[in-house]
This record gives sequence, C-alpha cells and structure tokens, in this order.
Amino acid sequence: MLNLMKKSIKTFIGLICLLGAGTALLFAEPNPVDLVYTNPGQDCAHSVRLSWHTTEEKSTVYYSKASDSDFKHAKKITSTGVYTPVEFHDGEQYYRHEAIIKGLKRDTSYHYKIILESGYESGEYSFAMADDDGEFGFLWTGDVHTHPDIAIRRELSEKLAEVAEKNLDNDMDLVISTGDEVCYGAYYDNWQEWQKGYINRKVWAGIPGNHTYYDVFPKKGQDTVDNRWWCATQNPPDNGPEVMRSNFWFKYDSILFIGIDSIDTSYLNEQKKWFEEVLEQNKGTYQYIVVYQHYPYISGFNGGFGGTNVAYYLWMNLFDTYGVDLALSGDHHVYLQSNALVNKKTAKDGVSGTTYFVCPQIGDRAREMQGTIDPSIIKSRITSSDLAYESGLSYFKVSKEGITHTLLDGNGDIVESHFIPAKRPYVEAKNLALVFVLIFAGAFIMIAAIVSAIVVCKKRNK
Repeated sequence: MLNLMKKSIKTFIGLICLLGAGTALLFAEPNPVDLVYTNPGQDCAHSVRLSWHTTEEKSTVYYSKASDSDFKHAKKITSTGVYTPVEFHDGEQYYRHEAIIKGLKRDTSYHYKIILESGYESGEYSFAMADDDGEFGFLWTGDVHTHPDIAIRRELSEKLAEVAEKNLDNDMDLVISTGDEVCYGAYYDNWQEWQKGYINRKVWAGIPGNHTYYDVFPKKGQDTVDNRWWCATQNPPDNGPEVMRSNFWFKYDSILFIGIDSIDTSYLNEQKKWFEEVLEQNKGTYQYIVVYQHYPYISGFNGGFGGTNVAYYLWMNLFDTYGVDLALSGDHHVYLQSNALVNKKTAKDGVSGTTYFVCPQIGDRAREMQGTIDPSIIKSRITSSDLAYESGLSYFKVSKEGITHTLLDGNGDIVESHFIPAKRPYVEAKNLALVFVLIFAGAFIMIAAIVSAIVVCKKRNK
C-alpha cells in the first residue's frame, strides 16, 4: 500500500511537470489578509516581529495575552502598507506590512488578529515567548517544497509537527527551517499553501533555500534569481550584514541562533566578518550556539566534506574557534548527523566539537546515498527512501545538561534519538528590571552619602 501511494504521488507530480509550472499557478490572488508570519525578535523572551500582506493600504494589529480571549484588553499597532514592493511571478498586487511587538512577558502566550480599514477581520494567530529557564523544545524542518497542487507535502509536515509537539509535552513554540518550505519562491500561491499549516501558531525562524530563489523550475540555474520573494514575506531581526537582509541572529532562552543565507555566496566575506561580530557581541550570554543554513556543511550524499554546495571548509575554522554546538542544513534530502567534529576529526573528548546535521525531505523527492560513510566522523546517515513515506522531521529537547535530538519518520515514529552534552555552563537570564532597580538604589545611596558628608562638613566649619 505504501509503495503504491509513493508511485501515485510521483506519477501525479510528473504530470504537473509535463503541464509546466506556470499553468498550475495562474490563478493566485491575495486574500484580504495574507501571508502572515510571526518571526522572532532579537530577544525572544520579550519581542516578536510580524509580517503580513493585505489588499488595503491600512490595517491594525490587535494583540493581547491568550487568556484575553475576546481581545478586551488588546493593544494595537496601526500600519500603512507599502504597495507591491516586490512583484511575484503572476503580478499579484498587495500591500506589505511589518511590525515589531516589544515589551512582552517571558513564558507567556499571546494571540493577535489583523483588521483592515474596511472592517475586514482576519483569523487569529498565536505565539508564546521564551521562558529563559534553560528547558524547552524546538522543531526543525526543511525541504517541504509546498505546492498548492501537491497538498500532501504540507499536510504531512503538519501531522509530523503535531507528533513532535506532543512528544515535547507541548513545550515547542519555536520552529527553525533550513529552507525550501515552498516549491517556487516567485509563486504567491506556494506561500499561501504553506500558510495553511502550523506556522500560524508558532514563532517561525526560516532562512532562504535555493527554491526560495527560484522563479520557474531551474534549468542549469538560469532561473535562479535572488532572495527578493523571501524578503517580501519575512521580517526577521534586522541585525545581519548590511549587504544581505536574509542573515540574522536571535536569542531564544539559552541558545544563540544564527541564520545564514547560503544560496548567494558572493558576500561570504561580509557574512564571516558579521558572524564574528555577533559572537563577540553576545559573549557570555548563551549556553549553546546553533547555526543553520540551507546548503549542507557535510554532504548527505557521500558523507564527506566535499561536493557541490558543501560548505564545511567555508565555515570550519570559525565554528571550531567559537565552539558552535549544532550546525543544521538541508538541500540533499538525506538525513545525516556527524559526531562532534573539530578540524575534520571527531573531538577527542567527544564534546568540544560541532555536530553537523542534514535534514531529510518531507513529501516525495527522496534521493539515494553514494558510497559508504566513515563511522569515525558520521554518527548516522539515512536515505529518505528508507523512511516511512520518504519523509522525516526533527525536534530538539534542550536542557542545562545538553540537547537531545530526535528524528521522526513519515509515520511519526521515532527513528533515532541522540544526546549531545553541553560544553558550557548554563547562563542565568539577566533580570534587567532588577538590574536597573539596583543601579538606581546604589546611585541614590551614593548621593545621600555625599549630601550627608557635605552637611557634616558644614556643621564642623561653623
């Protein structure tokens, strides 16, 4: 039955390809409120960043705690959209909006809705803030290639995310994506299809993949454009190198996350300089460093350090220098996890190096592996065709002692789970309000002491 389903899916996709990508995508039209994303703020305990499209110029975001179910105590942010700043393939017209919500409370759930000037009211979207206690979970996905004519890709992704959240006892409010959540970045209805999923309930932190750069299906790369469509739908922290908006960093609880756009390598030197600045700027404020990009650091195909778009040698020295804990990637549609590596070898203590991952795909585009792996370097490698429904999805459970990675197959069954021990002590979150109180109190005491000394001196001089 499973093999029959696989063959049917592939036959259906083949027919779509014969018809041509364009013919299947001619009728996309923006909804009154569309492509709503909740992206991370730089400090995920207190802020988020929103991005959305509308068919009207002006709209208002109403947000409040989730316990305020009727929005009676909601705060609001009014936005005037920018008219079609980026044109999609079929010329959809829309207004682009961005907003930053600050001053949120950690470990608190919120919801929001968007109302247009005409009175049109969107559905509800939700998110939760980081707790800053060193104990949480997050989801990792990639290479879903959502397409409105192949709904099974998104639907399967949704089901696996639900299993992961249940396994994490509902402590999963952040989703990391290593790219290619849509099939073609230039097609509006690909993004609309992806919007039907669980991202409406999570903080979404994705980076571009090669398909995000695509206009139509590429032939020798001639239709690869740039990150414009990704930038037209996302609003991550604006703290990346000036030359590339699609690089950013943020802190979520005990992890410093760094997202890298690996598709355009013409700014690699600027990216590396920025990477070092981020690590120096945040020194001593995190327990773990997690870096993620689309193109793999280690080849999922051959389990080695070389090959097309393989980035290990580009980043090895910096990752070793700063002690990156996890390096997540995608593209090859083959699951891979390395040992903790330093300079191409497993760390002698088994802890101090970087653990590299490649994610499997979700859907119907399994790829085969080549050759045998070196067990002294690679802990695990699984071809997508060996996973149920040729699909897989990962989640991580973070604690002060380490990070546990778990891989699910297309049935939602656990394929394997590995514990990666911490190499730094947990860093307590700073209570800025308390710091300011202490500073103010100290200043007050000092001023009082000075005034008292002056008064005593004056009395003695009389």
